[in-house]
Amino acid sequence: MQRSLALRLALVVTAVVVLAGCAPTASDAPAVPAVEAPSPAASMDDQAFAPTVASPEDLDGKDATVKIGTSLVVAVPDGTEAEWTGSTADNAIADFSPGGPSEGSVFRPGFLPHAVGKTDATLTGPDGKTIRFTLSVVAP
Repeated sequence: MQRSLALRLALVVTAVVVLAGCAPTASDAPAVPAVEAPSPAASMDDQAFAPTVASPEDLDGKDATVKIGTSLVVAVPDGTEAEWTGSTADNAIADFSPGGPSEGSVFRPGFLPHAVGKTDATLTGPDGKTIRFTLSVVAP
C-alpha cells in the first residue's frame, strides 16, 4: 500500500511538472507596444470664433463689425425668427441668412461674411420696419 501511494504521489508530481512546462509564462506572452494617442496641436485655424450677436435696435443706423469665419446673429424675439428678412448691397462681402426652424432646432437670422470689406445691409422685421446699417467684414 505504501508503495502504491508513493507511486501515485510520484505520478502527480511528474504531471504537475510536465504541465507547468506547457503553460505560458509572463515572458512567453507577446510584447504589445503601448500605443500613445497623438496630442492635438491647437492652432488658430482649428479654433472656432464666437459669432457676433446684436439686437435689431443695436444695428439701426450703426456700423456692425464681424470677422470672416464667424457670423452676425440677430437676436430677434423668440417665435419671430422666420419672419425677418434681410439683404446686403454686395453679396460677395456678406449675405443674409434667414432664421427659422430646421432639423429640430430654431435658428436666428443673421449675416454670413465672405470677404473683407464693407457693405450696406438691411433687416426687415415682421412689423415691416426696415433697419439699415453698415456691415464691416474684417480678417480673423
